[in-house]
Amino acid sequence: MGLLNSALHIGRNAILGYQGALQTIGNNISSVGSPDYTRLTPDLTALQGSKFGVGLQPGAGVSLSEIQRNVDEALEDRLRLAIGNDEAMMQQEQVMNRMEALFDDINGTGLASQFSTFFNTFDDLQNTPEDVALRDLALGQATQLASTIQSLTGQINGIRQDADAQIADLVDKADAIGQQIADLNRRIAISEAGAAGQATGLRDQRDALLRDLSSLFDVSVRSQSDGTINVYIGSETLVQGNTYRGLTTVEELDGEQSWTTIRFADTGAEVAINGGKLGGIITARDEFGTAQLENLDQLAASLIYEVNKLHSHGQGLEGFKEVVGAYDLIESDVALNDSGAGLSNTPQSGSFFITVADDTTNTPVAYRIDVKLEGEEDDTTLDSLVAQINSTVTGVTAEVTNDKRLKISADTGFSFTFGHDGNTSREDTSNVLAALGVNTLFTGNSAATIAVNEDLIANPALLSASSVFMSGDGSIARQIASLSAETVSSLSGTSITNFYNMIAGSVAVEAAGANERAEAANSVLLSLQAQREGVSGVSLDEEAIELLKYERSFQGASRYVNVVNDMLSELIALIR
Repeated sequence: MGLLNSALHIGRNAILGYQGALQTIGNNISSVGSPDYTRLTPDLTALQGSKFGVGLQPGAGVSLSEIQRNVDEALEDRLRLAIGNDEAMMQQEQVMNRMEALFDDINGTGLASQFSTFFNTFDDLQNTPEDVALRDLALGQATQLASTIQSLTGQINGIRQDADAQIADLVDKADAIGQQIADLNRRIAISEAGAAGQATGLRDQRDALLRDLSSLFDVSVRSQSDGTINVYIGSETLVQGNTYRGLTTVEELDGEQSWTTIRFADTGAEVAINGGKLGGIITARDEFGTAQLENLDQLAASLIYEVNKLHSHGQGLEGFKEVVGAYDLIESDVALNDSGAGLSNTPQSGSFFITVADDTTNTPVAYRIDVKLEGEEDDTTLDSLVAQINSTVTGVTAEVTNDKRLKISADTGFSFTFGHDGNTSREDTSNVLAALGVNTLFTGNSAATIAVNEDLIANPALLSASSVFMSGDGSIARQIASLSAETVSSLSGTSITNFYNMIAGSVAVEAAGANERAEAANSVLLSLQAQREGVSGVSLDEEAIELLKYERSFQGASRYVNVVNDMLSELIALIR
């Protein structure tokens, strides 16, 4: 009877083992459509049996000793990193493609065309400076150019703000994922405590959440002996066991705009985000848009100052009755080239001319105003400049306005101009007129603030085209037109138009680079996903073979038990 009992025990072990194996294979087949499922492999172990005959030990069949998850942890780490890199590069590609479209001038309405039209109009104006219609056109083109620069700046800022607006929602998503991972850590630790196998379903859920989290930012993972994991952002812990620190966002003011920063909810410390969709968005917001805005600001500031330097010592068709500087100072009693004055453009030692004419006789009388800026106590301030004008020039009155601007007013029966002595051009060698915004074409000092002087819009006759206030003289208009090709020191020795072309070209190059990086990152991701599929994915063909193998094994074990049962029945019958 012992022999038959051992035989039945072998059959029982085999039936239970193959039943478990069939259940595992069935689970694989039923989960083939889930991208987050990890293939399981049943591990059957031979059992030690009782001795038979003269010390022979045939064994006691097999048992299902383990159900193994087919996971390569090193591959999973690389896959998470690749997911984050792919998302980051995709975000940067999208932002750069939008940026590149802003600088596209295929239809002839972009900034490159606006520059060309602006300078060409002043080139035409030099030939017929008395043409009022052409003056209106020149001011219109200047207005259009300024408006296009402002619009481009606004659109770039809009792209940055669009990127920033996504951050809060993505952080909320990451926060929810982190909480779920901490909860799964708790459930896995409870489920696996004292058990021989792993909580495979819970681990699959946790691995899927880790991949989702890595799509938002780079994470590193360390497994613990109790089945839990610790999740890190850089060197900072985000999840430790079933404890989750939490993520939140804070709006911070930078100049006139607010930007979103990411912080840990428990300490308020700023989170150093790298990779993932959030990392890509932050990089594009802070680096791509910022660089282009800085370049545009440099271009606009140079355009304003270089044009204004020429325009400020030129003349229109009539003289001024009153002029107020476009730029206010912080302090009027400090040297004009001192940072305390607050001027965007720094004047230098030199001089300029104010020429006053009697309205009756139109006889010009020129007065030279000296500007001394040599780092000494008696350097020219706005206050001393006003005092010098009032003490030197007859027929005008200068004053400092309440907002610390230079204001010059003609006395009754007089008008005044700048930049000539009645016969010869006398340019402003101090550049103080342009620095203070007196008799200028443009106002503002950046791409966001550039505009055309409202006094010229109201009276186009004041537009400077002449250098000696004579009929037919268009030399100032010619000099402004020539700025298209002349090198400018503030633009690294290149011309205004070439500097803009450099900006547009760099955007195109960066966009192409972003496209290439995105393609490369996606190729790496697809390769790693294929590798993971080979390790952890389910193949229906392979599972069908395994299913058939275990099915036949189960059938054989069942047949074996039937045979042993028949033998047992015959033995009982003989005993009776």
